[in-house]
Amino acid sequence: MAIPVVDIFAGPGGLGEGFSSVIRRNKRVFDVKLSIEMDTNAHKTLELRSFYRQFPVDKLPLEYYNVIMETDPMRREELKSILFEKYPNQAIAAGEEAWCAELGGKNFPPELIDSRIRKTLRGTGNWVLIGGPPCQAYSAAGRSRRQWGEQLDNADIRVHLYKEYLRIIAEHQPTVFVMENVKGLLSSKLDGEKMFDLIKCDLRNPSSVFPTKKSHRYKIFSLTTKTIDYKKGHPIYNNDNDYLIRSEEYGIPQKRHRVILLGIREDISVVPETLKKFKKFISLADVIGDLPKIRSGINRSFVRSEIVKGKKKRIYRNENDSDRNWLKLINSLRKEIVSWNGFTKKHFSARITTPVNGIGSEFISCKTPARENPLFEWYYDPKLRGIANHVSRSHLVEDLKRYMFSSMFAKAYKRFPRLNEFEKHSLELLPDHENARSGKFADRFRVQVPDQPAMTVTSHMSKDGHYFIHYDPDQCRSLTVREAARIQTFPDNYLFCGSRTAQYHQVGNAVPPLLANQIAEIVRTIFTEINVAAKI
Repeated sequence: MAIPVVDIFAGPGGLGEGFSSVIRRNKRVFDVKLSIEMDTNAHKTLELRSFYRQFPVDKLPLEYYNVIMETDPMRREELKSILFEKYPNQAIAAGEEAWCAELGGKNFPPELIDSRIRKTLRGTGNWVLIGGPPCQAYSAAGRSRRQWGEQLDNADIRVHLYKEYLRIIAEHQPTVFVMENVKGLLSSKLDGEKMFDLIKCDLRNPSSVFPTKKSHRYKIFSLTTKTIDYKKGHPIYNNDNDYLIRSEEYGIPQKRHRVILLGIREDISVVPETLKKFKKFISLADVIGDLPKIRSGINRSFVRSEIVKGKKKRIYRNENDSDRNWLKLINSLRKEIVSWNGFTKKHFSARITTPVNGIGSEFISCKTPARENPLFEWYYDPKLRGIANHVSRSHLVEDLKRYMFSSMFAKAYKRFPRLNEFEKHSLELLPDHENARSGKFADRFRVQVPDQPAMTVTSHMSKDGHYFIHYDPDQCRSLTVREAARIQTFPDNYLFCGSRTAQYHQVGNAVPPLLANQIAEIVRTIFTEINVAAKI
């Protein structure tokens, strides 16, 4: 039988996707029985992907692809309803697995959560708990914005949401658990104590925080480093960074650094394997270079500043967004930037032409991924004749100029420009805000360099694309949802639901499925050893 999995704080399902993608003899090794997520859009994404998993491997109905290949969001919802009506058993199973619930919320008390988990696991034996409690409170960027420094705010409920994860471990005693969080967890402090030390101590003995009749302890392992010793049965490592996974070392095309803990119940005498490093990095261009070229949208342009009631107010003019106007604007920007000191025409084509796909679409018919893509087998679905969620944003004309400069600079110098280099070329490029020269936002307009892994994809993409500028000057835009999903290693047949803002947010908060798949393989070997020991 497949190994049961419960996924909490599931987001759009990156961890669950990695586990469910472990295949042996054309069957899934892991069965995601329950996914809990509070965000309604992420829940819709989870439900559709759960429906996908209700079918045998490679036996998905063609109607599923009709949903993905629909370009109109309202019509897509209609097709999804038709799909679920045609396959009611699978739809019911998907609804039972994907649960929209807020762990720690007043409307979802522990008794309700526990009842649902017990019902889900009834009749099963060994199982796995996976998930990543909300991490914004631990992130270095989050603490900086709140001026906490390294010190956390005890009043911030997100600081304590890991205890919901802990309580479920104490109450339900999974055989194995996998817990993911941000790198900032290693340096966070609460009331002067290192948060990471407190969490490790709690995870080793969950019942010390949440007393239960069962009182199993857990051994906490690194997934990257072999233990150097044991103390009272617990693995010992040289330092906390041994728990840090640098994703680019494991075939993920981004420099995403996350803390991931592997817990094994103390009665299981298995020492897990560690992740195997890839021989070389996978670059950004490797995974998004074969996607259809699209142009940016044009939003507004700055006219002048006025003082209104003692405050500075910027006045804008709405621009007509059309292929013709975009082409005229972009070529004008190109000509201006090439004329500046430090750039030469040899780096760039003489004139840009409008991409045939315009600003993109919720689905574009095309041949992708390319066979040369190093993750071809992971992304590819032979029944999917194109790509979804590939629509560009609209940007201010002033920002388009900054995007053009950044991408041209990166093409010429193989790195992204800092804000002081914007100012050196033209005062017009410097953003009009008081912190522009402070040095705090030196990488505010950051182009992603093509021949390296991308920088960490984050949920901030839902606000703007300034940190995720496409490297191709001829497209002059920020990354699309699908490009971000490729960087996060979501398969191309993974559809993100909700508005484009919601889609960006989901992708940015996810665990890369390909990394989760490698972790799942390690967990699989643990269960294999458990089963072998049980037969002896």
